[in-house]
Formats: sequence, structure tokens, C-alpha cells
Amino acid sequence: MATPPPGTVKHVVIMVQENHTVDNYFRGLAPWGANVATDWPIAPNPPSGDQPHDRQHYFSWLSGRITGAHAQFDTAAVLPFYLYLAITGAFLENHCSGFGTNSTPNHLLIVGGQSPTLRNPPFRGPKPVWDMPSLPGLADDHGVSWRCYTGSGDYPVAFYRQLVGSPNVRHSAEFVTETRAGNLPALSMLWHNSPLDEHPPADVSTGMNAIWQAVDAVVQAGHWDDTVFLLTYDDWGGYDDHVKTPVVEYTPDNVQLAYGPRVPLLMFGGHVRAGIDSRWCSHVSIPKTAIQLLGLPDLGVPRLDADAGLADLVDPAVSSPPPPAFNTTIALPAPPSSPPPVRPLPPPPVAMPQPVGPVLLRFNKQLPAPFDVQLPQQPAPPSSTTP
Repeated sequence: MATPPPGTVKHVVIMVQENHTVDNYFRGLAPWGANVATDWPIAPNPPSGDQPHDRQHYFSWLSGRITGAHAQFDTAAVLPFYLYLAITGAFLENHCSGFGTNSTPNHLLIVGGQSPTLRNPPFRGPKPVWDMPSLPGLADDHGVSWRCYTGSGDYPVAFYRQLVGSPNVRHSAEFVTETRAGNLPALSMLWHNSPLDEHPPADVSTGMNAIWQAVDAVVQAGHWDDTVFLLTYDDWGGYDDHVKTPVVEYTPDNVQLAYGPRVPLLMFGGHVRAGIDSRWCSHVSIPKTAIQLLGLPDLGVPRLDADAGLADLVDPAVSSPPPPAFNTTIALPAPPSSPPPVRPLPPPPVAMPQPVGPVLLRFNKQLPAPFDVQLPQQPAPPSSTTP
């Protein structure tokens, strides 16, 4: 796909929040023609609790044993800044978590396109460290400025040997301060601790306000026109979504691994074309887009390098105004007088799903394919047309 001319984008800001699906968060986009459920119960804010959402529960959801939580937030009432961004920027309605499981593997897919594990490592005790290539490491290797702003324990970049102990790994609270001071690097990746990460049972408006402040800091620093923002959510969080996603990869027990359920992805900035985009994409599309926009070479991870990316959504002829300043009134654009028809789902992105491959490390080493959560053995690999 086409990429914008060099220099159009000087900064990419990737922001990762937690545990919501497209249907759960963006019921409010239905008047603009988004493919979202509109008749599920309205969720209280804060939500009542966290839903189970590990790989075993994903398998139960995938096989119809459970539906996931049928609950939707009132987007305009509790998430007005997100609804504004979705209307005025690009909303990737068929963006999917990279793997059908919970947090850590999906965070790792965003950082570097692969994961050696299909579950969350223990929260206590020593954490595993893998010498995997990563988007920040690639930027470092090629002289492109970067910082990762993380929560406790430098999660998730502390899993990467190349990034451990780097002075470019900062606490998330420093993003706003450093950006306002004129120190926005070419690549920023931003995570938050709870309750700012929107992980249930946090008040989702609190996390939205943290993202709003981060975006506003970039705007106030004068970088709206040369920055592309990508805001997503790590995994489904046990919330239902009515769209069955296509099979791209599967584990040795013949269970779909990729794609996982749909999760929101908002892409916005001064030169991002607005509209609802219906292509299939996943968490590896995020680092691939940063690579495209910052002029970096391939990472050396086939899953990521082969992804089409989303750089074609950046057009130097587009000049959209910045969003409302933090803590000001948000006037949402009026919806169309007649809702556009919902777009048909695109065809599966691959003709034949593939078994998940090995994890490629730096210096030509590798680990076995991730398979640390075994499920009931299925009789045959899944079909791309029957996720």
C-alpha cells in the first residue's frame, strides 16, 4: 500500500489500553454505519468486575460454550473523546487482537510482532526475558529517537533483553511532562497502570482522560500536523463481540490463534483520512505502520514484515483540525441524516491458515512456537472461512 512522502510524519505515538471489544465500546458509532451491536444492555461505569478472558475462556467463546459478557458502554455519555476521535479520524472496525488470549501475548505482538507465550507470566517472582527483536530496538539500531512510557515494572518492555535498563524506558506519567517540554521523540509507546488503563473494574472515563491529556500535550507542543496516533486495546477482556474473525494461524491442537476477537483501533492526526475502515488488521499492523511512517527497514519477523500496514491512511493533502483541548466541552459532529449501510465483511486475509511458527530471536536464534496453553485436541485445522 502507498506510504506518504518522507517527512509527512515525524512522530508516531502508540497508546495501548486494556480489555474492551469493538461492540463493548463503540455502540455509539452505529449512526455512522459501523458494524456494531446496538441492543445489548448498557454497562455500568465503573463496570461491575473483570471477566475471565485467558486462552481457555477464549476457546470456550470460540466454540460457543460461552458468549462473553453482553454489555456495552454508552459511548457518547462516558467516552465522548473516544467517540469524537472515531468520527473525525480513522476507525478500523475490523481490527483484531493479534492472538486469541489475554494480555501479555498481545502486548508483545504490538511491541515486536511475536510472543513466546500464550498466557500471562506470574505477577510475582522473576519475569522471563527474551532476546526478541522489537520496534523500539529497531528504532534504536537505526538512529531513530524513541521512548517507551510504561507502568509498574516496565511492563511490557521488560520482557525484551535489548530494552531492559534502557534510559529510554520511562514511567507513563513522564509522557505529558516531556512532551510539553518539547521532547517528543519520533516513536513513543505509552502504557498506563490501573485505573488509567481502563482495565475493569476501573472507571473507563478516567483512562479516557489520561489518553486525552496525552493527545492534548502533543497538540499543545505543536505536533498535531506531523504526528500519527494509534490507540488500541490489548485484548477482548471477556466482553462479547458479534463478528467472528478469520483464521490466520492456529496452534498444534488445531485451535484458532490469530486473529483474536475485534478490539478498537483508532488512528488519528492532522493528515489521517477520516472514516470507518473495514479491512482486516491486527496488532502486528500497528508496529508495521510505525515502521512504514518512520522509514525503518523490516524487523525480521515474518508475521509483521508481511503485514500490509495502515500507512495509506495518511495523506498530506488532508488537514484535519486538532481535537478539543483537555477538559473542555466536546461537541460531537452530527450523524448522517440516514445511517450508511454496514459494510460487508472483507474476505479472509489468507486463503489457507498456517500453524503458528517459531519465535525468532536476535542473532539468528529461535524458540519453539508458543504452545504453553494446550486445549482439547481438535480433529482438523480450522478453515479460513469458518472461524
